[in-house]
Amino acid sequence: MLTKIIAALWESSIPPEEIPVDTIFLLTGNIMEIGNVTKKFIKAGKKVYVDIDFVAGLNPDRYGIRFLKNLGVTGVITAKMHTYRLSNEAGISAILRFFALDSRAVEKGIEQIIRNRVNAVEILPGIAACKVAKKLRAVERNITIVAAGLVDNEIEVRKLLDCVDAISTSKKELWNYK
Repeated sequence: MLTKIIAALWESSIPPEEIPVDTIFLLTGNIMEIGNVTKKFIKAGKKVYVDIDFVAGLNPDRYGIRFLKNLGVTGVITAKMHTYRLSNEAGISAILRFFALDSRAVEKGIEQIIRNRVNAVEILPGIAACKVAKKLRAVERNITIVAAGLVDNEIEVRKLLDCVDAISTSKKELWNYK
């Protein structure tokens, strides 16, 4: 279960000891370096979720997922339902990115989540997560919800954590939020 603050990394050069939280979302990289990067964080005791859609040279298919699983990553993040399903079939945790662009996108997204029995979502932008989480939990109580994007300060973090399970943020100053 994902809880509290998650460090979203747009650069893989940050040393693990500079990250005070136990879970990271790796949002960058390429096929040549992803093995060393993930091993560095795993060795430091971090749970590592890789956004498979953002890793250059890594396909979001069975082989790409199996490759990440063999590296020992905790899970996969993707905006593609097909990749989400393949990850679950491979026995690796998956998080589906959910873009709350407007009320129609939210309605269709919730329908897709229910139809495909999704158990973890990342709502973007995070600032819309409370509104979306309320609608989502009304129809699916046992879903893990992460808010991500446009979360700028501790006031927003406090409000969001009343609605969601976790917040993914690249703002280092928010990684220490308790």
